[in-house]
Amino acid sequence: MTKKDMTLSNLGDSMFEEAKIAAGTKYEVVKQYLKAESEKLAITLGMITEGVASGEISQAEAKILLNQQKLAMASVLTASEGMTLVLAQGTVNAALNAGAAFINGKIGFALL
Repeated sequence: MTKKDMTLSNLGDSMFEEAKIAAGTKYEVVKQYLKAESEKLAITLGMITEGVASGEISQAEAKILLNQQKLAMASVLTASEGMTLVLAQGTVNAALNAGAAFINGKIGFALL
């Protein structure tokens, strides 16, 4: 999906698809969690986007909120048997890369 086609409503789907690819052969191990965690990440990014736009969230706060959600997603994935921290982090990063241009463009600074 291109940045032009992306919306906050379909961000989670794009993130999930990229995370699924990054999970590779471990997808079967984490599939029950990956969709929900991708959606949570997208929801957090949506909240950050809205908060930055309204002036309620600063750049520093946005980075903290994003980091908390990234850690939460990685923790859930590494709790799955056979999912290493490195693979979990790669999966999280792939999800974030899917929406990076879209989110960064919306908030006006490089968060992702």
